[in-house]
Amino acid sequence: MSDQIPSSTEAQSSSQPQPETEAKPETLHIGVLLFPGFQALDAFGPLDCLNVLSWDPTNKPTLTLSLISSTLSPVSTQPPHLPSALSQSILPTHTLSTAPPLDVLLIPGGWGTRAPLPEYISYIRDVYPSLKYLLTVCTGARLAARAGVLDGKRATTNKLDWEGVVQLAPNVDWVREARWVVDGKVWSSAGVSAGIDLCLDWVEFVWGEEVASKVERIVEFRRWRDGGADPFA
Repeated sequence: MSDQIPSSTEAQSSSQPQPETEAKPETLHIGVLLFPGFQALDAFGPLDCLNVLSWDPTNKPTLTLSLISSTLSPVSTQPPHLPSALSQSILPTHTLSTAPPLDVLLIPGGWGTRAPLPEYISYIRDVYPSLKYLLTVCTGARLAARAGVLDGKRATTNKLDWEGVVQLAPNVDWVREARWVVDGKVWSSAGVSAGIDLCLDWVEFVWGEEVASKVERIVEFRRWRDGGADPFA
């Protein structure tokens, strides 16, 4: 299998300002925040990209993963107001109180972000200062915004719930037209599948274009390369 993905005349360079490449640590400790009613693809899309990335042991830094929730009980994707909806459940590896120190926190969106979730909000607020990267997908930005960690930063979120999210955080510079936004250590994406675009762009930033293109080819996903222009905006 070739490591290079074919070039596309339709692919556009991201208009997002990118941080300068920094020295890579040996290991990145990644956590995914799971709450009842999280959106499956918000979490599993980026996670599968990271699964593929980890197949090559020469990629440094290496990765560890923690699936974090309020308890160790299975966490369902079922929307709270749709009890008849098809759903899946996933087992956490850690609770909010037992999670190890993290370098990266991924916050998916979903119907569940509309619940109060005070313990999750407190957790985000507490761990944010020590993170190297915060990644929010879809309405995961709602939880980050409620924690106050997006104040003064540029960010985006799901366009279908735009007003519901942005009204919670008037001190955030919300970028409606963006597919994803990078502001310092905060990486935020628009809805659902945009999280895969965000993740691949982040992989490119940390590991380089060749590695990101290899992951893109293996998962057979043609990523949207212009972070500043969301086709669903």
